[in-house]
Amino acid sequence: AFQQNKRFVDTDLNREFSMEKLQKVQLQPPGNEEECDIEKEFCSGEQEQSQSQSGNNNMNGEEEESLLPHEALRAREIESLLGPKFATSESRSSNSSNKDEGATFENPSADMIIDLHTTTANMGISLIIPEGDPLVAAAASYVLHKCQQRFGGSNDDDDGNGNTNTKVQCLMHALPSRKDRMNLSSCGKHGFTIEVGPVPQGVLRHDVVEQTEVAMRALLEFLHLHNLEVAERSKKGKKGDDDFNDKTGEEKSSSLLDQLHTLYPQGIVPCYRSAPAVRPGELSGKISWPNSPSNPNFPLCMIHKSVQDRDFEPLRVGDPLFVTLDGSAVPYDGSHGEEVYLIFVNEGGYYYASSGTGIGVAVKSQFDWQTGWFVVESDDEEGGVEEVVLEEKDSYE
Repeated sequence: AFQQNKRFVDTDLNREFSMEKLQKVQLQPPGNEEECDIEKEFCSGEQEQSQSQSGNNNMNGEEEESLLPHEALRAREIESLLGPKFATSESRSSNSSNKDEGATFENPSADMIIDLHTTTANMGISLIIPEGDPLVAAAASYVLHKCQQRFGGSNDDDDGNGNTNTKVQCLMHALPSRKDRMNLSSCGKHGFTIEVGPVPQGVLRHDVVEQTEVAMRALLEFLHLHNLEVAERSKKGKKGDDDFNDKTGEEKSSSLLDQLHTLYPQGIVPCYRSAPAVRPGELSGKISWPNSPSNPNFPLCMIHKSVQDRDFEPLRVGDPLFVTLDGSAVPYDGSHGEEVYLIFVNEGGYYYASSGTGIGVAVKSQFDWQTGWFVVESDDEEGGVEEVVLEEKDSYE
């Protein structure tokens, strides 16, 4: 896909990391791997297509594999390098905590996978993380602040030099378990996605590259500081952050915990919560549009002009959402609630059936940066918060 300057060759790579799809591809035994010249070889080339058209029903395993989408093979190769994601008979023998085949492997090769994305939608800088991961939640809180410091964070404010500030926000998927996520970052123990746009597919934009780099460097800075503090505690024979109150003033001023407590004194970070997925192969819920019967990758309507480029802005029941080719407006019907916030509006990747067609949906929310779980406002007079916990939780602190 990189050589062809396109999103993918056959299918969306970022939807190929489910157990069902990964199991379709068998890895070569160690030492027998064939080198692949990415400039010349494509798993979905003319040779494989001709085999498919030949109607040969007596194919062996290797021949069947050759007919899989190019991205299916690439996903298995990536998972073997960064994972494993799922426990196998071999991994269970080396990791007693994994008792069932199909459970996620708790100690993959990659501690943290940072997945860099661009989007055709006006998403600004969006930090996309899963629910329930204390380390990632703390990291996102740190990066969110750093990016807002650099770029402002409001899409409506001018910086005084004629430049409109860039939206910066955190989007959390309510998918705590890695096994339920079919994206690349789920192969590692922790996953963090940085999504920046708008930019057309196959196009380089200096400002988008710069924004991505700032977010990435802030994340790497957090991880570096975190590792230094873990190493320091290890030298002192302390396993966790229980020694925080025993630190000197100078030590406290430089600690990540102190910085995060200062930035978020109530421990609460604003975010958007993606709607639950309702269709197989989706990470979050979407409002679908009707597609052409002869082409599942192209819609029969357009995004209404009042919605275009208004990612993370409210949409209410009755507001125009789509417009048909004859000019008739189609209003939002409330399928995801009375008021929602649209995300990935007119995302070019979501024109493809393999990615899940439509417009993403989210609601305003907040999370506890120490646990990574969503919290909801309570009805008491003090305006406290209540943590939504689906299972026993760990804490960054």
